[in-house]
Amino acid sequence: MRRPRHTPLAGWLSELFPPAARGTVPAVKVAGGYGLGFLAATLVAYLRQSGLAPARTFWAEDGAIFYAQAWGKSLLGDLVTSYNGYDQLVPRVGGEMARSVAVPDAPAVMAWGGAALLGLLCCLVYHMARGHIGSPAARLVLAASMPLLPIAIVEMLDNFVNVPWWMFFAAFWALLWRPQTALGRWVAAALCALAAASEPLVGLLAPLALARAVALRSPRQNTASIGLLAGLAFQGAVVIGALGKRPFHPKGSTQLVPDFLERVGLGWLSGLRGTDWVASGGRTLAVVLGASALLVVLVLGLTCVERSVRALTVAVIVLAPLCFFVPVWVRGVGDEMQAGASVGFSGRYAATPILMVIGLALAIAASAVARGGVRRRRGSHARSAPWRVGGLRGAQWAHRFGLSGAVLACLLALTPAWVVDFRDANARSAGPAWSSALKVASAECARRPARAVVGVPIDPPGMSVVIRCGDLEAGPQGRGAAERAASLSVARLLASG
Repeated sequence: MRRPRHTPLAGWLSELFPPAARGTVPAVKVAGGYGLGFLAATLVAYLRQSGLAPARTFWAEDGAIFYAQAWGKSLLGDLVTSYNGYDQLVPRVGGEMARSVAVPDAPAVMAWGGAALLGLLCCLVYHMARGHIGSPAARLVLAASMPLLPIAIVEMLDNFVNVPWWMFFAAFWALLWRPQTALGRWVAAALCALAAASEPLVGLLAPLALARAVALRSPRQNTASIGLLAGLAFQGAVVIGALGKRPFHPKGSTQLVPDFLERVGLGWLSGLRGTDWVASGGRTLAVVLGASALLVVLVLGLTCVERSVRALTVAVIVLAPLCFFVPVWVRGVGDEMQAGASVGFSGRYAATPILMVIGLALAIAASAVARGGVRRRRGSHARSAPWRVGGLRGAQWAHRFGLSGAVLACLLALTPAWVVDFRDANARSAGPAWSSALKVASAECARRPARAVVGVPIDPPGMSVVIRCGDLEAGPQGRGAAERAASLSVARLLASG
């Protein structure tokens, strides 16, 4: 039977999902490279916070919700519990992991676990972007832009509660990725499912999943889309089970477009301090510069020779604003953004759009490598680059690594903000240290033996971990009858606080 021909729309949409060429590097070297990349990204994320080390402090919902509720619920009951009206599956897994170690070590599990997950996602994005960004150098810059994202220092690093926002961006590339192996397809499906099960706003990537279904009709080519639907279905079941709890109140804002142009259009280049500095001289200037920077990238993308880059540009034009406007509106933080002194406030809502723009800029730059490849393969590098790097002439090495002038220009444009915003204090830097807070809580329990539970202060100020006095010195252990009996009092105190 003759296969049905693709429609013109399907043919154009297929450019969004270019297959990546199989690598020629030995598997051992590939594994070693990814291992080093994972360690580097994890360490960079961990080291960016000044003051107290992240492993000595609990951050926000990591302790107050996910860790505390892991003590008072069964494993299954905890994983399907809603918070703010929806499930956050991966952060709840982090709470269970922290619950499995001695109480004094729990913050270290959450901090290092969050950093390690970011490192893993960096490696996945590097690999999944191969179809659109063939240059390894450009993909390395893309992966590095995640742990080095300037606004991330405010609240997005070294915790589990914000891992879903990193997964949001990784799911974007998982839906664009066209893996050649069954393992790759399962990884893409699992990533999209976990992302949606941890943050329902990942459903904003549904237009990409729909485009994929139109362009690639084979079910095995749509496993990522199926994973996204599965995660959203799980999320829907939890939301229905939450009996309509909606602590967020959608609220419009007349400043959504200027916010986007300032925080995303300018922020991807000038970072945290740079954007704040420009805005301090007049927000109109920041908005105009942001619009100009975005316009340059979009014009270059739409006029690029590579059809896949043009298709990616259209996707970013649609999805980057959508992934900013809808979360800000749904979570009702538009007015608070205006009241905040820095673009770092609620920076998580700008993270995915910023990284999308960076990815597009690098795809445009990488296309210059592909266009120049034929000329270099004909031997011009032998005359223009007499130096040697690792036994290869410089230009030959640069071509293999995909390092072009355009890629280097992107790196140089991003580096100043990376350097200036690399290390800084945040609301977690001053503590309180978990170990010190535990001592105070233990003394309080000793002073009042009849006390059932105690609140242990964490960051930011005003938050605490509600835990049973008898569990303060507990080590790894299963959930016993005493823990289940105390779950009701813990839940009541959490609700009242």
